[in-house]
Amino acid sequence: VSVTSRIVHLLRRLYRTGHARLQDCFDSTHRSELVATFLAVLELVKSGRLYLNEENTEIYFNQDRVKHHAD
Repeated sequence: VSVTSRIVHLLRRLYRTGHARLQDCFDSTHRSELVATFLAVLELVKSGRLYLNEENTEIYFNQDRVKHHAD
């Protein structure tokens, strides 16, 4: 499982729903998939495409970032 594939998976899911519980993003029992998901979350937060709530329990799709790139 690649980090890129997990990034795509997360973005598709969050684009539809807008947010999710962070724990629900880690829905696999395979270590490689869990690691890839963790790295994908880190990359997406670092790039500003996702953000976490203050308690780090919810993850949100950054709609403003999408609108900014569309301009």
